[in-house]
Amino acid sequence: MPEYTKMPFDLSVIAEVFQLVSNPDCKHLDKWLSAKYELNDFEQLLLNRTHLEMENNGDYLNEEEIKIRLIAPLFQIANIDEALNLRVFYERPLSAVINNYSLSVICDCMVASAGLFRTPVKPYFFLQEFKKAKGEKKDPEAQMLVAMLAAQERNQDEKPIYGGYLIGSHWRLATLVGKAYCLSRPFLAFKKEDLLQLACSLRYLKIIAQ
Repeated sequence: MPEYTKMPFDLSVIAEVFQLVSNPDCKHLDKWLSAKYELNDFEQLLLNRTHLEMENNGDYLNEEEIKIRLIAPLFQIANIDEALNLRVFYERPLSAVINNYSLSVICDCMVASAGLFRTPVKPYFFLQEFKKAKGEKKDPEAQMLVAMLAAQERNQDEKPIYGGYLIGSHWRLATLVGKAYCLSRPFLAFKKEDLLQLACSLRYLKIIAQ
């Protein structure tokens, strides 16, 4: 059995090994972040409640509370599950081998098409979360990027891979197209306009997955 080098969660190593570049033309990211939808009454009520929770308590939530009180409501507002065509998964493993490097990550949240037994098949979006400040051993951006590279290798369709990472109530969204990596400005979950844009961008994944 061949031996592979395990890819660390280190942004500088990942960028060097895979020759990633920061793309000045981020048209896929820009289009994703400009998505707009009209929320119905229930969705607006849920957005208001989530915003109030983050405004009052966002700095004090642990990882599991963030998942329940922020991530899950946003995906409920986005309403992207469509039978087996598109589903939201939590805590699922993803791995790939690229150029003798082994990439492996547990995806905190993944949007993908599903197989017969509700397992992820074709991934489109990843979200990694971390409560504390970023650090070398657990950098959510590096974990997100490893997941995006593994998905790119698995899908083999040259389409953009979408991702995001979350530190407390601070979100960044990203796209990976070939070797071109784009990263958004911070979105703050305690700002209602940012929270709405996050919900709209998540809903736009329905179109991306078509």
